[in-house]
Amino acid sequence: MQKNTLAEWFRFSKRERNASFILLFIIALVIVLPYLVPAKKAQISIDKDVQQQLDAYLQDHPSSTNQSTYAASIDTTINDTVKTQLFFFDPNILNEEGFRKLGLPLKTVHTIINYRTKGGYFKSPEDIRKIYGLSKTEADRLIPYIKIQSTNTKQKETSGQEQQVINTTTHQYKKININTATADDWKTFPGIGDVLANRIIKFRTSIGGFKSVEQVAKTYGLGDSVFQAIKPYLYINDAENK
Repeated sequence: MQKNTLAEWFRFSKRERNASFILLFIIALVIVLPYLVPAKKAQISIDKDVQQQLDAYLQDHPSSTNQSTYAASIDTTINDTVKTQLFFFDPNILNEEGFRKLGLPLKTVHTIINYRTKGGYFKSPEDIRKIYGLSKTEADRLIPYIKIQSTNTKQKETSGQEQQVINTTTHQYKKININTATADDWKTFPGIGDVLANRIIKFRTSIGGFKSVEQVAKTYGLGDSVFQAIKPYLYINDAENK
């Protein structure tokens, strides 16, 4: 009697077997279906007005921490490509490349160049400490190597230039483009020799090119009388030469 009861448990009618197969098929389909049909990506819409307001806010409130970190990483990369070395120099005439060789950060170098461009002048080695962003450690490292041309030497150089101008004021000279002129071109003018010609070109390079003829007068060592004498022969583009 018991055997018959167990047999009854495992005996299915045709209808029950079909239902079982259908159920197994549905279960298998549910398991496999996610792998067969790609998931539908959610469509994210951005309000353009809100995005513009956010961009404007970020521009007005930049993250100082991120900016300083970014600037430091850039400057570190640049320092890696420039071999640092110490040498005697005059901060009034040294160009950007020279300051970089001394190991100064690019931002500090630009501060020095801008200071000179605006008429700033280093009278003594200690004046280098006035540069914003230059640390005390860097200043202490550089000061022993600063050699500033004496005022007397500059006065003698300027006097010699003025005398040469006086002796040659009636001479006519060829006009030159101040942003493309070579050292030899500059030396054709009275009062300008090898040193001053090269100094003009170095100054031009350090500021990324002259923006006006008057800017040439800011070259260290170029006397005003010399500049006024050669000014009629200087131009900055072809339009001014016509």
